[in-house]
Amino acid sequence: MPRTRSALVAALLAVPLVLTGTARAADRAPGDVISAGSTTASSVPSKAWHITYASSTAKGAPTVVSGTVIVPNAGYNGTRPIAAYAPGTQGWGDQCAPSAEMRSGSFDEQFAVDNLLKQGWAVVVTDYPGLGTPGRESYNVGIPEGHALLDAVRAAERLPAAGLSADAKVGVEGYSQGGGTAAWAAQQHADYAPELRLAGVAAGGTPADLQAVAKNINGTAFFAFLAGTAIGFDTEYPEVDLSGSLTDAGKRAMDELSGMCQVQGLATYAGKRIEDYTVGGVNPIDGPAWTKVLDANNLGGTAPDVPVLQYHGLADEIIPWRVEAALHERWCAAGATTRLAGYPGEHVITHVEAQHNVVTWLADRFAGKPASANC
Repeated sequence: MPRTRSALVAALLAVPLVLTGTARAADRAPGDVISAGSTTASSVPSKAWHITYASSTAKGAPTVVSGTVIVPNAGYNGTRPIAAYAPGTQGWGDQCAPSAEMRSGSFDEQFAVDNLLKQGWAVVVTDYPGLGTPGRESYNVGIPEGHALLDAVRAAERLPAAGLSADAKVGVEGYSQGGGTAAWAAQQHADYAPELRLAGVAAGGTPADLQAVAKNINGTAFFAFLAGTAIGFDTEYPEVDLSGSLTDAGKRAMDELSGMCQVQGLATYAGKRIEDYTVGGVNPIDGPAWTKVLDANNLGGTAPDVPVLQYHGLADEIIPWRVEAALHERWCAAGATTRLAGYPGEHVITHVEAQHNVVTWLADRFAGKPASANC
């Protein structure tokens, strides 16, 4: 069995740990810093802080999220922009939190964070709700993940030691799970955090239609992503009662996955189906309770008020190209300024292939250049 979550966080982050939870966030505004301590986060000469900060759940309740703020040592001509980075799937146990992995040197998206830092931009990376803090991760639940990313920017601006400005231009980058988070932040900006000077959002490999993705990966090598998503929705929406649908073996499997990182989870559950773990072999996410909350967290219902760059692998085996293309069509129809770029690779390699274009696109937004759409 995995060690207790609080012990893992304390051991891996090696910073003073402040009690977190709704009690700590109840009297704080979203984005307020609750704790901060020096950490290590990049080979790029910089200063970094592991933080906990106030945010809000899918239903608007206060919660606490952890993350990392990184500021390059090099000076910047003008007001230093802030790039908010939304990570892809790292896993479901607290030891997989990006802040812990950056500290240990095992973060598999470090190259993307470093690319942003090399531009002279400050970077803030959210750990996501429940990953690095008590409780289970709200994995792939778009509404609270978008909140967590926007509130991470607020926290970075409010962290005195970082020396960042509330007038800083903000850009967002995210891929895969992070693509969904970035896209949700784009949709939420106008209502949730309109004071942020958001200049543009780059969202790739986006799981915009959760039911379509679930059907695509059920019974494949990527089943752990489906099971993790079920756990995440059960965490945010207890009324779906995942446990009530599971056999005893299913309950054990979900508990075990909740303590694993991505590689172990994928290897352990490769080829499995959700029906392998449910009473009567039924798929609970087809029911009305699940449909309601999944639909609420599918993208496309609101047009972003800032330019968006969408990028996706034409051969993506996890999140099909058609899912991103359909989101592009919905946003275009709603009047958004969005550009969709296709890459020849599958899911993982597309993240690497797109890096140069993503950073260049964000630099253009920070420079005030107009963005074009291909609707």
